[in-house]
Amino acid sequence: MSDFTPGHPAVSPPLIVMTDLDGTLLDHNTYSYAPAIPVMDRLRTSGIPLILNTSKTAAELLALRKSLNNTDPYVVENGSALYLPSGFLSSQPAQNSGDQVHVLGAVRSEILSLIQKFRAEEKFLFTGFADMEVAEVIAYTGLSETEAKLAMTREFSEPLIWQDSAHQLRKFEALIANHGLRLLRGGRFVHVIGACDKGKCLQWFRNWFADSDLPVPRFVALGDSQNDVAMLNAADIAVIVRSSHHEPPDLEKQSAVIITEETGPQGWTDALTRILDDERI
Repeated sequence: MSDFTPGHPAVSPPLIVMTDLDGTLLDHNTYSYAPAIPVMDRLRTSGIPLILNTSKTAAELLALRKSLNNTDPYVVENGSALYLPSGFLSSQPAQNSGDQVHVLGAVRSEILSLIQKFRAEEKFLFTGFADMEVAEVIAYTGLSETEAKLAMTREFSEPLIWQDSAHQLRKFEALIANHGLRLLRGGRFVHVIGACDKGKCLQWFRNWFADSDLPVPRFVALGDSQNDVAMLNAADIAVIVRSSHHEPPDLEKQSAVIITEETGPQGWTDALTRILDDERI
């Protein structure tokens, strides 16, 4: 277990690693993380937190975090909320997982109320997870029944199958923006979320150390896609994990950027091994 534990750690870790999952730590096709196990063990024994920062829901992460033997904070639904070890934020309510939550985005019930209102008024054509049965989610995503049920337990976002024109989508995007929401475009879905992203979560952790009068660790971020750009730009060291499915995303950040040769967890492992060796950790 890392030094990043409930309450105020006596010292700051020298590094904090924040990583995307699908296509980065997890293989794009098999979801295996086997090549990364030695480096994850090295991080754990060195007291370096490994913060998962994903589009997945908190429910989806429960089993995965157990499998990874990960007890550090984690970020869900594209930067919408941070989950922290119990007691880390004493003013925040505990969740069923025993962790505590700090919401940076919007609550799903508010998102649903707004988009359903606009659908009725403007006759937008879309189908969201809230409109679907489990079988429909399985058909759209290819997930198993168990996985689909976990994916449907969203708390801070709503995935939509957009069935209208591009013009209507732009109109919809402008309407929700006036209410503090934004669209995140994925491969199959567009996601309605609050005014948050993966990078703002990284900055939240950085601010926490500063506000706690502790030395601010250097942040290493790893990701493979456009959805990870804000997190990569916010990091001290950015690692773009090469993908076999798309080109590396463009970053505003120019220095301390690594693009891996290998894809997925092997690229993840190679980059972090190099960084830890350079840092003599």
